[in-house]
Amino acid sequence: MVVGRGEDLAIHAASLRDILRSTRRLLALSPTQKVLRGLLARGVELSSLRALELFGGRGAYHTLDYASRILTLEVWEINPLLESELRRNLPMAKIRIVDCYAEIKQTTGRFDFLVVDNPMSVYDGHCEHFDLFPDLFRVACDETIVLLDVIPSLPQSARNKYPYIFNEEQRRRRRAFYQTDHPDNVPLESMVAAYRRHAESAGFDLKWSFAVRRHFVHYLALKISRRVVF
Repeated sequence: MVVGRGEDLAIHAASLRDILRSTRRLLALSPTQKVLRGLLARGVELSSLRALELFGGRGAYHTLDYASRILTLEVWEINPLLESELRRNLPMAKIRIVDCYAEIKQTTGRFDFLVVDNPMSVYDGHCEHFDLFPDLFRVACDETIVLLDVIPSLPQSARNKYPYIFNEEQRRRRRAFYQTDHPDNVPLESMVAAYRRHAESAGFDLKWSFAVRRHFVHYLALKISRRVVF
C-alpha cells in the first residue's frame, strides 16, 4: 500500500502526540496528574479510591495517569471493537462493553471516583455528559469525587478544527443544563453552580471543586457528600 503525503503527515503528527503524552506522563506534567495533585492537596487518599470511568475509549491516554494509583478501576465503553485494546492498556481494570447511559440506570455498583470522559458535542442523541444526570448520583458513595470534561468556551482555532462543536443542538442543550442565556461562554463558576444544583436535587452537597485546563476542554473535579437526613 502506498501512503500519500497527507496520510504520512497525519501518522507523524499522531506519533508526536503520543510521544508528548508519554513525556508529560513521565515528568508528571499531564493535566490528569495535575488533577491528582489537586486531590492529594485536598486530603484525598488516592490508594483507597474505587473508580469508574465512563466512555473509556482505548484506555490509552489519561486513564494511564491514575489507574496504578487507585484501589480498583472499572471502565465502561460501548464499542466492542475497542475491547482488546482496553484490556491490553488497562490489564488491572474490569472492562465492560456497555452503553453508559443505559448501564448507569441499572448497575448496582458504587464508586467513590467517577471519571466521565464524554465526547465533546452531540452524539447518538446525547450531548456532552448531560444525559448522565441525575443517574450519575445513583453510583456515588456517601463521599465521591466526580471528574468531568467541560467546555467553558471555544476559541476560534478550535471552532475551525471542530466545526461541529457548539452546533445549534449543543447550544440548546447547554442553555438548558447550565441555565444560561450565553451557552457559548459559560464561566467555570457558573458551571460549578449548575452542578451544585444537580447535586443538591439528588440529595448531595458540593463540598469543593477545582478545574485543570486540558486544552479548550477543562477537567472539573467536584467533591460531593451525601446529605444526612435526621
